[in-house]
Amino acid sequence: MPHRFVAVLGNHPRRLTVAAVVVMAALGWLWLAVAVLDGEMSKALMPAMGENLSFGGVMLMFAMWVAMVFAMMLPTAAPTFRAYADNVGIGAVALITGYTTVWLVISLLATAVQVWLIRVGALAPHMAPAGVALSASILIAAGIYQFTPLKWACLVRCRNPRSADIYDGAGAAFRIGVEEGFACLGCCWAIMAVMFAAGLMNLTAMALLGVLMGLEKLVSGVKVTYFLGVLLILAGVILASGLVIG
Repeated sequence: MPHRFVAVLGNHPRRLTVAAVVVMAALGWLWLAVAVLDGEMSKALMPAMGENLSFGGVMLMFAMWVAMVFAMMLPTAAPTFRAYADNVGIGAVALITGYTTVWLVISLLATAVQVWLIRVGALAPHMAPAGVALSASILIAAGIYQFTPLKWACLVRCRNPRSADIYDGAGAAFRIGVEEGFACLGCCWAIMAVMFAAGLMNLTAMALLGVLMGLEKLVSGVKVTYFLGVLLILAGVILASGLVIG
């Protein structure tokens, strides 16, 4: 039966692509849920400010960022993967690998930023900024980015996969996957950065931001993008003004 299931997926690249995304996203959410609910893991992921982190602790943080990529970013790219699957068939797996590679590198960089913020005392033990100023700055910067030409160019690429540009071969599929990964990065990095303001282990914020990023890619035009920009700027201004505490 398992072999038959694999054969069915192999003969239907779209199904294989969707199945791969669903499994990876589910694993990401499962890891994050366990990390939040498990006391020992939470303690390792939420060290005191200024603490010297162990190698194991840093690796746990990296694993957390990888899980966030699986849980938040892969589902938003599912329509893109499906579009390419029609042209490259089973090569869509190589394309997903290329896309994921970009975000794994970003996960490594995000881990380094997190470690630095902890050591300088800017990130509190609950993994949100220790001061209002940093949270407000992140929100306002993310909001402003929503109105930039780079944001729009990357969003257009995410909405319009160039599936006709790809030819047979896993190497070509991987390269296009990397290109799509960079386009997605340009589109979503600022909203992902909002996790630093919301708290890196805030599952509600992860789910909400993931839905918003996916919606932004699915809905045509700039209304959703600009609305999110105004919302983020407004939230940052209110936070900076002291009307909201926390």
